[in-house]
Amino acid sequence: MTNQALTVDITVDTEIKDPNGVDEWIQREEKGSYVQRGGVHLLKYNEDMDGAGTVKTSMIITDDKITLKREGAIKMHQVFRIGSSTETVYRHPYGHFRMETTTNRMEYIKGSENRSGKIYLNYHVALNDDEPREHVLELSFAEEDA
Repeated sequence: MTNQALTVDITVDTEIKDPNGVDEWIQREEKGSYVQRGGVHLLKYNEDMDGAGTVKTSMIITDDKITLKREGAIKMHQVFRIGSSTETVYRHPYGHFRMETTTNRMEYIKGSENRSGKIYLNYHVALNDDEPREHVLELSFAEEDA
């Protein structure tokens, strides 16, 4: 139970499976902050997107959904809710795309004394009317060593 923001080390592993058999792996390690207020967990960090600039990323975790917000060179508001399809507009320097997300699995595991945690998401994303691609995202965070 922490109402005060903690500085955390964050690791994000993403696997994207293309229907044509082309898989992509992305791993990021970032510094960020984590705070819990009531039943809401908030994780914030900055990402340097290759060629696009810095993006402020927030993950808002509640009992029934996880929301991923990106602001900066890339803008989006992606909502993950088990068994639901959600829609948003993905704004990128190369254009705007309609993005539909269908969440298959979503899990948030709180660590000891809420000083660490892990998020697991398995979902499909279709940009515009392209064939959906499967995504597996694993994000882990832990309080930075003092």
